[in-house]
Amino acid sequence: MFILISGVILLFSSCSGIRLLNSSASSSTSAESQASPEIRIYSEQPVFPILHGTAGRISDNSISLHAPHLSDLSYSPDGCPADSGRLRLLEALLRSQGAPSDLVALPWVESSYYVGDYSRVGAAGPWQFMSGTARHFRMNMTDEIDERYSWTASTRTASNYLLYLNRMFDDWHLALAAYNCGEGVVQRALSNSERKEYGMIELPGETDAFVPRYSAALQAVRQREREEPKLSVVIVPPGLDLRLLAAESGIDPDELAENNRGFLREVTPIGQRNWEIVVPSDKAAIAFQAAWSISRDRYTVKNGDSWVSVGEATGIPANDLMEVNSSSMPPPGGVLLLPESGRIPVNSNAAVSAGFFQYTVRSGDSLGGIGALVGVSSREVALWNDMTTASTIYPGQKLLLRGTPPEGSDSVTILRATSEITHTVQAGDSMWALAEEYGVSVEQIMELNNKDSAALSIGENLIIKPE
Repeated sequence: MFILISGVILLFSSCSGIRLLNSSASSSTSAESQASPEIRIYSEQPVFPILHGTAGRISDNSISLHAPHLSDLSYSPDGCPADSGRLRLLEALLRSQGAPSDLVALPWVESSYYVGDYSRVGAAGPWQFMSGTARHFRMNMTDEIDERYSWTASTRTASNYLLYLNRMFDDWHLALAAYNCGEGVVQRALSNSERKEYGMIELPGETDAFVPRYSAALQAVRQREREEPKLSVVIVPPGLDLRLLAAESGIDPDELAENNRGFLREVTPIGQRNWEIVVPSDKAAIAFQAAWSISRDRYTVKNGDSWVSVGEATGIPANDLMEVNSSSMPPPGGVLLLPESGRIPVNSNAAVSAGFFQYTVRSGDSLGGIGALVGVSSREVALWNDMTTASTIYPGQKLLLRGTPPEGSDSVTILRATSEITHTVQAGDSMWALAEEYGVSVEQIMELNNKDSAALSIGENLIIKPE
């Protein structure tokens, strides 16, 4: 069966798959009317527009339970923090990557399905990715997007990582253990044991508890009643303001934002790629159509619009809309500019909410000495900052510490002169050489010039000593 929606053909096949093809009649070279690229989508019945899966890649091999009765935490069907719609979405994403849908229980153990979760060691999102691991798997982390907080990107990446671990150990319980403590730890434990199976090797205490917790959570998820799919994934273009999409597709703007917290400014980043967003299933078709047909950065006024109605549709206070536009509503067909999103990004103050504070490294500091300030080891400091105990630290570097900030930890003693002393950076200059030349600390130069790192640019004018 063929359906044509704004130049996009949806092909429904007997295997419940969907394939989106550009209609030749809708081809255009302009960025604004750019059509969606060819996309292969796999779905169950009812339709789930989940990308990249094909019938041949679907894997639903169940994962055996390992001593769920030994879990030190309680998991019950009624106590699951994710609703059925969220679980169905994650199951479909997992299957689309070729991973068992049973892995849907893992975020319950990792984050209680809280997309904004940020652990004491800096792991983020529902699947708890450290920043270094996320970069290794090429997840986007910029001031516009952090894919650790994206339901789609983080689930796909977790699927790929867990499939890799399962291929390595040929055992899902060992793969899950490695997801928790690292593949190197599990490999060393296996090499030191005659029995090469989970439960018979020496692992850290937290990891020993991890797999029984997962098994208990999985057992509870399996007992939940299955409901109709409520969430879907659609492809949208770069540079699209999600508040506009909410208004044009009739989706509650708060709901759309909550389902897509990885977009830190409520706008899909501009670039050479398209993006996945999560939308209510009953709005998926209209959201897809709107995403590729509307203006991506400004609202087109319609008959009957008012500041209040547009504000409610976009989730933007009417006064904020009036402030960035003229005081009178344009006629139908006119456009309104949107202010920057006022929604607090999901990663904002994540470290602070977890009890962390920022420490500026000083000359002579070591990880051990820094850790002693808050009563922890160098290893703990390294874990908090996604480094190893052998990593080099330098004056001016910002580190996260957890605990009570030591008195005066952020204060810098400023040496002054009778008149202001400045220096224009030349080839070969370094922060440390300049500090030694002028008899000041690196911290002073960074403080006076509001610098977060010791990097210098040729021609940069630095204040060395204030008057």
